Amino acid sequence: MPDPLVSVIFPIYNVERFVRAAAESVLSQSWRDLELIAVDDGSEDGTAAEIERFDDPRVILLRRQHQGAAAARNTGLACARGRYVSFMDGDDVWLESKLEEDIRRLESHPGIDLVFSAMRMVNEDGRDIARTVRRWSGVLALRDLLIENMIGTDTVLMRREACAEAGRFDEHLTAGSDYEYWIRVALLRPNNIHGSAEVTALYRRRAGQLTGNWRQQQDVWMQIMAKVRAECPDEFVSVESTARANFQRALSATAYENGELESASELFQEAMQLAPGFLLKDKRTWLLGSALLSARVLPSRMHQRLEASFRSARARIS
Repeated sequence: MPDPLVSVIFPIYNVERFVRAAAESVLSQSWRDLELIAVDDGSEDGTAAEIERFDDPRVILLRRQHQGAAAARNTGLACARGRYVSFMDGDDVWLESKLEEDIRRLESHPGIDLVFSAMRMVNEDGRDIARTVRRWSGVLALRDLLIENMIGTDTVLMRREACAEAGRFDEHLTAGSDYEYWIRVALLRPNNIHGSAEVTALYRRRAGQLTGNWRQQQDVWMQIMAKVRAECPDEFVSVESTARANFQRALSATAYENGELESASELFQEAMQLAPGFLLKDKRTWLLGSALLSARVLPSRMHQRLEASFRSARARIS
C-alpha cells in the first residue's frame, strides 16, 4: 500500500462515549488519502473496542500502557508514514473539509511548517455552546505564541520533516506538552506558523478537563515557561511580564466560571499589576473586570441576570 499523504495521530484514553464520532469525522473527510493512527493509552473502558469496529484499512490501532497523551502522540509519530501530520483528540470532531483546506494552505506556503485554525465549543452532548476559541489569522510569531497559546491541537497540520526537527513531545509534562511542542516548532525558523480564523473543529467541553482546573493549569504553565526560559532566554525575557499577565487573566476567567470569585479577583489583580497597559487594550479584560465587579457589588439575583450577557459577550470576542 502506498504511503498516505496525511497521518492523523489519535491518542485515546477512556473516551468510549465520544471516540466513534471523533474517528468518523476523520474518516469522512473530503480528503480521503490518510491514515488514522489510534493509540489506545491503556483505556479501562470500551474505547479500543469502538475503534476495532471500523472496517476501514486506513485505521491503525496501537495499544500501550497508560503513560499520558505526550507518550501516546510519540508512539503515533514513530509510526506515521504521511508527508503531513495532524493531531486529533478522542472526544472532539472535525468538520468535513478540514484536512483539504489545511493541505491547500501548506502546499501554497512552502515556508510554513504548521497551520492551524479556530475551534467551536460544544457540550458533552455535542450541542453548540456559542463560543469560538483560538481565533488567529496570518503568521503567528514566536512572541505572540509565548504570550498566548492560540494553537488548538485538533486543528494542526504539520510537515513531517518539521516534526522530525522539533523532536518528541515532552513526556515529563503532565499536561500542556502540545503547547511546549508548538513553541519548539516556532523556534525552528522565523514566521513558520500560520493561523486561520475559520472554524474547522468542534472542541468538546466536559467535566474533569484540565481547562476547568486553573490551579493545575498554573502548575503546568510554570513548568513550560521554565523550559522556555532555558531554551530561548532572550525571547522569553522580552515578553515575560506580558505573558504572565495574560495567563493570570485567563486563570481569573476560569476561576470566575467555576464560581471561585475570591480567587478570580486575586488573579485578576495580579494580572493587572504585571502589565496593565497591555491588558487594558484587550476587550476580554474589560468584560472580565465588569463581571467580577458585578459579582461583588450587585445583589446575587441581579448579577445572575447579567451573567448570560457576560457569557454571550465573551463568546463574541474569544
